[in-house]
Amino acid sequence: MLIAAKRPVASKKADGRAVVSRAIARSPRSKRIAESTSGTRDVLIREAMKLFADRAIGAVSLREIVQKAGQGNQSAIHYHFKDKQGLVDAVAEHVQQIFQPYYDAALADVQAADEAGTLGTEDLVAALVMPVVLVFHANETGRDAIRFLAKLASDGGDVGQSLLLSKSASYVIEIERLLAKRLPNKPREKLWLQMLLCLSSTLFGLTALGGLRFSPFGNNAPLYPGRRDELIRDYVHFVSRGVLGD
Repeated sequence: MLIAAKRPVASKKADGRAVVSRAIARSPRSKRIAESTSGTRDVLIREAMKLFADRAIGAVSLREIVQKAGQGNQSAIHYHFKDKQGLVDAVAEHVQQIFQPYYDAALADVQAADEAGTLGTEDLVAALVMPVVLVFHANETGRDAIRFLAKLASDGGDVGQSLLLSKSASYVIEIERLLAKRLPNKPREKLWLQMLLCLSSTLFGLTALGGLRFSPFGNNAPLYPGRRDELIRDYVHFVSRGVLGD
């Protein structure tokens, strides 16, 4: 994410864009998110994630999931997950496993930069949102994972939102701790709100806008054509202003 944990730490730019550049360079494009799984349970989870990502979770039936997974036994979900909520929990755990390598790399790099004295506040905002951005851009499985999380947040009610937050809590709390140390005059509750809004805008913005293929400017031409990395850097700089402002 930021820089390798045991490599020399480069001087950061004032606006934190060097951190984003390193995160993009180190994203596991050569080790893309696995799209193939084996075994009935894994296939059910994969197909459920796709269907939940496309529609509201409540609009997808267990029968449809079983059919999409190519299973003839209609009791397969009850056997593996007990009920629909058990399946949703399993999909959320699967998404957590997709995110974990990104979280681990980001935390290692944040800690290395912190020890070297080069960690800035915008670097921490970059660490907060870059796992979401990189998972989305990894492949179709990553995009399904992000769209599932958006559905969980918007359609899952209190249970869904609680489940969503629990899966990223330890990572977000660590980023918050480091930010709070660098922003001693900002009320903690205000920082929490701004961080959650930052994550929410990233999650829902990616699902709604995708790669910004169209815009109302310049005869509906796409923004940043062929310059995805620059687009990500400018986005992180934009959301940083919201978290770090008064």
